[in-house]
Amino acid sequence: MNRLVAPIIAIVLSLSLLLLFSPSLANAEIKVTPPLNWQPRADNNATSMVWDQNSTKSLFSIIKGRDNPLLPIAFLGPAMAQNFADRGVLESTDQITFGHSNFGYRFFLDLSSPSKLNSSGMASEGTYLSAIPKNGAVPFKVMLILSHKQGDLYAIYLQSPKLNFDSILNQIKPTLDSIELNNSTALSN
Repeated sequence: MNRLVAPIIAIVLSLSLLLLFSPSLANAEIKVTPPLNWQPRADNNATSMVWDQNSTKSLFSIIKGRDNPLLPIAFLGPAMAQNFADRGVLESTDQITFGHSNFGYRFFLDLSSPSKLNSSGMASEGTYLSAIPKNGAVPFKVMLILSHKQGDLYAIYLQSPKLNFDSILNQIKPTLDSIELNNSTALSN
């Protein structure tokens, strides 16, 4: 299983880095009610938001990515699901409607070793992934939602130790229900 985690993490990190370093962040805006009792990152802005819950070693983020993604979400979602399944880390996948008329593909991943994030060489300082707990002894679970709205790609990411993942997911449900993804260019037309 550990040999399979590194390639999965590399895929998630590659997608996340693609989302983070997209050239056109100016027109998008994420509106959200922050999760209660979570610590926001100092560099949160209208297109990249990350919160930590240190007591549970959990992380939640919403990141705006590339305009007009290279692959349509209708292709990207199933392709990622198949890749995760081939690597043996996909617990489940579905399509989800959330927040203010947002649609996406949701993946639940069962990962056994957070330390594999650093050994993949793709988690760099300055990205929200650098804050993922590095205690390899704690198995964790991930929820990743990919959403495409008004020409923009978004990644919504929750990571928590497996033992309390369900309670953390319930805890952030009001935040998921509040997410509003906007593109000011699209709205002004």
